[in-house]
Amino acid sequence: MNRPFRTSLVATLALVFTYFFFIEYVSPLRKVHIPFDLEGYHYPLADYAFQELKQGRFPEWDSAIYCGQTFVGNVQAALFYPPTWLLFAANLRRSHVSYQSVQVLQFAHVWLAFVLFFVWLRAKRLQDLAALYGAGVYAFSGYLLLQLQHLGLVCAYAWFPFALWGVDEAIETKTLRPLWKVMAASALCFLAGYPPIWFVFAIFTGVYALVSSGSWRITAATAAALAGSFLLSMVQLLPSLEANSLKVSEARYGLGIRDPMFYISYLAPNYYDFGRDVPVLTNFGREYLYLGAPALFGLIWLWVALFRRGGLARGAGAIFAAGAVAAIFLTNPFNLVQLAIQHSELISQICRDWYFLAGVSVALSALAAYGLDAFLRRDARPLPAWSVWLSIAFLLTWAGWELIRWLPGGRGFAAGPASFFYPAVTLLIFAMALYILRSQTGRAQVLLTAALILGVGMDYKVFGTSLRLNGAEGSGQPNFKAVSPEMDTGAIEQLRADPEHRILFDGGAPGPLTLRHYELASPQGFDPFITTRFHELVESHGGKFSSNWGFDVPPDDDVLLQLLGVRYVITAADGFPPGLRATSSFHHLGRDDRYFKIFEYQRPQPSYGWTSEGNASGVDEVRGAEVIHWDPERREFLVRSSVGGRFGFKEQFFPGWTAMLDGRPAPEALWEGAFQSVEIPAGEHRLEFRFRSRGFHLGVWISALSVLALVSCLWLTRSARLSPKRSRLRTLAGPTF
Repeated sequence: MNRPFRTSLVATLALVFTYFFFIEYVSPLRKVHIPFDLEGYHYPLADYAFQELKQGRFPEWDSAIYCGQTFVGNVQAALFYPPTWLLFAANLRRSHVSYQSVQVLQFAHVWLAFVLFFVWLRAKRLQDLAALYGAGVYAFSGYLLLQLQHLGLVCAYAWFPFALWGVDEAIETKTLRPLWKVMAASALCFLAGYPPIWFVFAIFTGVYALVSSGSWRITAATAAALAGSFLLSMVQLLPSLEANSLKVSEARYGLGIRDPMFYISYLAPNYYDFGRDVPVLTNFGREYLYLGAPALFGLIWLWVALFRRGGLARGAGAIFAAGAVAAIFLTNPFNLVQLAIQHSELISQICRDWYFLAGVSVALSALAAYGLDAFLRRDARPLPAWSVWLSIAFLLTWAGWELIRWLPGGRGFAAGPASFFYPAVTLLIFAMALYILRSQTGRAQVLLTAALILGVGMDYKVFGTSLRLNGAEGSGQPNFKAVSPEMDTGAIEQLRADPEHRILFDGGAPGPLTLRHYELASPQGFDPFITTRFHELVESHGGKFSSNWGFDVPPDDDVLLQLLGVRYVITAADGFPPGLRATSSFHHLGRDDRYFKIFEYQRPQPSYGWTSEGNASGVDEVRGAEVIHWDPERREFLVRSSVGGRFGFKEQFFPGWTAMLDGRPAPEALWEGAFQSVEIPAGEHRLEFRFRSRGFHLGVWISALSVLALVSCLWLTRSARLSPKRSRLRTLAGPTF
């Protein structure tokens, strides 16, 4: 059977399906939200950029964490990913980005992943129903639902099939023009903000091109398209390379995931009990990867077909080869991958074992579609009409039973070995229905197809949404009138009125990343782009690093508190040492009945000021500094001194910062190992510090010209291809005069 589906109809119905699949996350039935990194890391980045743009500034510098760091260089901000700008446009009438809109962006990419994968499989001339199920496995099975908290990863993952489609078209047409899809997909994958997933994308696409084409010409052209995509994304690549040159180097590949029990959730969706009410750290390191009945059936039948035919179809063989390479990177057999990549510092940072689950997922989804296609193409003997209605009844009854157990108040699903029961029953019912479907036509075929889609969709939903790894109570939208309803509002307003000082966090208080919503700043943070200089400065002055990115400052360390410009401390009730309130160094702000306490340090130093350098005589002198302008990318001061000296600016010294003294360039010097300073002569002067990322401004031109060149090339090659056809038509039509 192969009833052709219109792509537009499939895309429309898939959009409706996606909405209902995530119905509890979206209006009007919103009860849960995507937690963890999407809420605590990606959303503040998006909101920070949005607020900067609303105020007429382009967000080049992030002053919220680590005493400042580049924002345009932080690839995970996805500032230059086109859908990010659609997100901003959708929120133009709001003062902040709606968290709901960020989730919708995420779900839209799940839908996009489905549509592109379906189009790719159908272009390979698979049965439409097989392509439909392959796309369903790709978009709605365990891997992508596990990754919902990682915005950039989901966005990048959606573009894999677009590149593979381009490779197939180049092979089929024997021209290189379709490889523009590889270039575009690669650029979008990189701009989405997860370089490790781009690395998986590049490896998978390259291997697929090599094996499927059997031609070094196509393979070399594919590699050139991947490399050329960096010209399109240079607006992000250059500032990111600037940031990477200063960041703490981390070899993060890992040892490979070799434990067979890690992969058991491919088969049993709740083996490790992913229920939302289960503590998050239960079975730490075990992931939700459920493949679902279509994938399991398709892979089993592909194995059967392999033995019957003695080999795989060429397209399936290329997918298998690319998946096998991804599996090697994932498992690191005999430490071969680690030994190979350790010689490159850059590759050691972006090649990570865990991310190759994406390549394995692509391969399993496509191979499952090939298996389903092989099954659907087999001749089938006629079956009685009652078998159709019996199959529909089984599908709907089982789907309803799973839904009832999943709904609030339901009994939930068993964990451990007992969890194999659910996928086994689903697989049995699915196999029976697919066997019957193969022999049907007309209305019976349509009804059974709809029931199959509903049954499989329900199975994916009840095991894949509202889990402890991708669902938490509430909307996720913060209360922008205060950092937390558990803090005193008046104290928060005092913090907001004092942007020249920074805030320290400890003891379970809301993290420094949330400060991006409120135009506040902290010397702390949680970001892979923490610089080596800043790390060493904090560590050398007594700061205690709990990880490569996070550190604490002892509350009695006056030197470090003053050096970092700290004036306020936010802590949970059981956070800082009990004696903090009693010390003369801190004063409690606001009401005492709030869970989160705010303390004011009594001997603060602002994040700028005259240094002790240049006054070796010890003679008293008159010094002062007044803030004239205070934006992330521009700080301006009126400074005065009777004898002159060095003026320190406690913002990270980073390529792109320049100083102007009375309108003229002033040489900057590294101060305290991480900050910047300028020598000031005696008298009164206007001093301005301005950040302008060199990589970004150069990258804008390169990316713009590259996009223009690519569009022009495609237009010219299209015109050249159409010209012979037009000439033949004119010849057949005769003279036009």
